[in-house]
Amino acid sequence: MPATKQSQTQGEIPTLLVGVDHHCAPLELRERVAYTSESAEEVLVHLVAQSHIEEALLLSTCNRTEVYLRHHDEQKAFQRGLDLVFLDRAKEVKEEGRFYVKHGTEAARHLLSVAAGLESMVLGEPEILGQVKQAAALAEGIGTSGVILRRLARSAATAGRRARGETAIGEGAVSFGYAAVDLARSIFVNLESNSVLILGAGETSVTVARSLIEKGARKVQVANRGQDRADAFLQEFPLASGVAFDRRLEALGDADLVVAATSAPEAILRREDVEQSLRHRKNRPLLIVDLGVPRDVDPAVGNLANVFLHDIDSLEQLIERNLKRRRQEVPRVSQILEEELERLLIWYASLAAAPLVAQLHRRAEEIRAREIADHHHHFPESTHEHLANLTRSIVRKILHHPSSQLREASSTENLHHLAALKDLFRLDEDDEER
Repeated sequence: MPATKQSQTQGEIPTLLVGVDHHCAPLELRERVAYTSESAEEVLVHLVAQSHIEEALLLSTCNRTEVYLRHHDEQKAFQRGLDLVFLDRAKEVKEEGRFYVKHGTEAARHLLSVAAGLESMVLGEPEILGQVKQAAALAEGIGTSGVILRRLARSAATAGRRARGETAIGEGAVSFGYAAVDLARSIFVNLESNSVLILGAGETSVTVARSLIEKGARKVQVANRGQDRADAFLQEFPLASGVAFDRRLEALGDADLVVAATSAPEAILRREDVEQSLRHRKNRPLLIVDLGVPRDVDPAVGNLANVFLHDIDSLEQLIERNLKRRRQEVPRVSQILEEELERLLIWYASLAAAPLVAQLHRRAEEIRAREIADHHHHFPESTHEHLANLTRSIVRKILHHPSSQLREASSTENLHHLAALKDLFRLDEDDEER
């Protein structure tokens, strides 16, 4: 069990992260600690019922489960978070290297990095930002997040939006599904008006179909040798239609995009088959994406006019180029994260400044009121109200600039300023000691 910090560093946001992700745990372990909205709600309520945990937020995706806690006692919060979120479901999580712990600013930085896509299995993948927002909405909706975790989640969402809006971290296809979409967009005006034929109904075909439909494809047909898989495919994609596998060549004549992803031991589309269908197409282009291993499409098909043939190798080259572009964006995204983290820390430092600024004003008002009371007899009674208003105005004007500076200073400066303020005005002392 890794030790947690015994006391929070001054200026650190009192937040603790305990997590499991694809870097440290295999899929079968991550599955056991994955949460639905309903189960997440239940465990969050149990967490904030602990006296040493004030706020809780749970992020659970296929690649990670992370719990963020605002605590009063870090060691106890760590142990209960580990037990309730992870060990109650999978004792193996306690094994060395299966989970990670981050504290304070590092915990905050991590959530911002997650939202920006830097911690994803596929660098820059877009879904995680929405998942962070959903986790934040759930915690806020059931009342387990408060002022600290709500602000942290907003900072993470801002970082994620900026990363995708100001950099190319999310641009370019980095999966076979989206690579097929990109290739189609480079040839056709839009996917809505194009016909798609998918040969095979396995996992790869489902993934590609999901990407195509998400990006606008509406005319989708699937042909598969086994009826069970074809039925499962059509159940997941109700707008699609089925075609008998032995009639695939007839369907080929109407298709604009063909995706082949079967386990056939030899080509299921030969050059002569495609050449025959081209005679009825009136020079319409045909894009064929061959994801089969061994290949489903005769390589000679790529030599036919108006046929664009891509196999796994060419798609992997496209994906690698796009990943390279994304990796080049990491320094810029990291800069955005640090900017948003700094804003978060400034905000948190302002929370510490507010009560001290208020205490400073109260102390000044006490001094002003005491001095006025001691010297009222030196002034005519008719001037007392004017004198009170005048001295209040003087006090406010004197304190206005230092108060504003304390609220707006950077987090590091603020800590020094607050310490000096406490010392100069003896704000930590009790009233009877003044």
